[in-house]
Amino acid sequence: MITVRFVPTHFVHKEWTLVAPFLNAALTNPEASGDITLDQMRADLGQNRSALYMFVGDLGVVGAASVVFQNQRNARVAIVTAIGGKGLADPGVAAQFFDLLRRNGATRVAGAGRDSIVRLWSRLGLKKKYTVFEGEL
Repeated sequence: MITVRFVPTHFVHKEWTLVAPFLNAALTNPEASGDITLDQMRADLGQNRSALYMFVGDLGVVGAASVVFQNQRNARVAIVTAIGGKGLADPGVAAQFFDLLRRNGATRVAGAGRDSIVRLWSRLGLKKKYTVFEGEL
């Protein structure tokens, strides 16, 4: 069984060696955006600009997620900036994660990812909202 835990900012550096491999895998995936490095993410987490969530199984940490909260006109959105690990798309695990996001004030959850991630999250009730495109100028 996997349990989802919010990691308070003052414990990020204590848990870093356990969560870094999962976040790094998400950030260095060949289809990742390249918008942020692992060191930059660690700084954001340690300075309370992002929130850290750990996914813990019977044998220890099995995944991690970084989330940025953004106040929009009609919602407080939890934007998943990186997520990696195993078993995270299980409906029970996702329900725990979403509940923790709600407890931190979120009224919506969002993220960006390749088509396979969109399909994965759609199984949990999320739907594709936008297609994002980018290019160098």
